[in-house]
Amino acid sequence: MSSIEQRVLAIVAEQLRVPSDEVTAESHLLDDLNADSLDVVDLTIAIEEEFSSDDAPIEISEDAAAEMRTVQDIITYLEDHGAA
Repeated sequence: MSSIEQRVLAIVAEQLRVPSDEVTAESHLLDDLNADSLDVVDLTIAIEEEFSSDDAPIEISEDAAAEMRTVQDIITYLEDHGAA
């Protein structure tokens, strides 16, 4: 499991108030983790804060966030956009 994946799983569990053992990369944010639209916004902000640095900010557009259905979608987005 990559560092990015571990960090995303922890953030998702914390933000959505779900036991960490119930969150996997395959978890669907809405169907499996019962996130609503406000939860997704809060989750997006938390992800941006965790993975941004002064040298490499991570910004997730509303359109990109709307396409993220699973935890793996978030991980893939971060990997594709240079998160470390």
